[in-house]
Amino acid sequence: MRRSTLTLFLTLAIAGCAATPPHASAPMGTAPAYLAAVTADADIPNAQALVNRIYTPAIHDGYVPQGLTTAGNDLLISSYLPTPDLKANTGPCRVFRIAMKSGATTGSFAVPPGTCTHSGGLAYVGNGRLLLADTRELFLIDLDRAFTAGSSAGAMKTVKITGLLRGSFASFDGTDAWIGTWTKDQPEKARMFRLPLSVFDRFDGQTVHEDVAIESIPVPLSAQGAAFDHDGQHVWTSSSNSKFGTLYRLDRRTGAVQAEYAMVPGLEDLAVDANGELWGLSESGTQKYQHWATRFPFVFRIDTGALQ
Repeated sequence: MRRSTLTLFLTLAIAGCAATPPHASAPMGTAPAYLAAVTADADIPNAQALVNRIYTPAIHDGYVPQGLTTAGNDLLISSYLPTPDLKANTGPCRVFRIAMKSGATTGSFAVPPGTCTHSGGLAYVGNGRLLLADTRELFLIDLDRAFTAGSSAGAMKTVKITGLLRGSFASFDGTDAWIGTWTKDQPEKARMFRLPLSVFDRFDGQTVHEDVAIESIPVPLSAQGAAFDHDGQHVWTSSSNSKFGTLYRLDRRTGAVQAEYAMVPGLEDLAVDANGELWGLSESGTQKYQHWATRFPFVFRIDTGALQ
């Protein structure tokens, strides 16, 4: 009788531990002192799928996160500092490195002033190189050199973009770079373009337009980020503003929407790590957007199997 009771107790205890969601533990990283509380999960769409939460670095200094990518066991985040004050939508850019497992910020570097102003997207393109997309300029950065120096000056190639090309976000399909256009009301301009990395060798310091693109596909309105999955058949994209967030899975060839899920407002860039796991971040809860109803200042893994 005692053994049966003990067995039942242990079974329930183990079941209870197994049922505990990964986000039930405290978020990793450093909570900003200015934020008294974050928005409750009950008010975040698909909160059950937003796991492994990490406070976004440097938001206590006023930075606003935009771009996200993964490189090995690290997350890389690009942010801009609204200047001259929080009302501005542009300012100096900085890239931060976070250890995926611990949430610790392990390095950062500045992009030279006057070049990057918004840092809309990031994509790790292999061989220690980072693609940073700004609205009208692209940067191919040597990560080791930039982190060692604390600046990407002298460690990058640049290409200015014009015409239909915009650097609202960036991605990498394993071979070529992609950049995309954010627009809230012009569906014909909501597209992402495939660019060979050779454009940085051919046009370093020059200006290119859409004729250098290999192909393009449509994306949803208000697109903020994109990430290709490992099978090469789909691309995840995000759309958001202060009131909504949406995650889409698109057909890689046509851009057709295959699935969509409600998400946290302010959802920005996306990334897929070496294990095929999807990550995202929200700019809600930053100092610039404290007036929003939602405050969710995290980088997080998106458990796609738990999406509803």
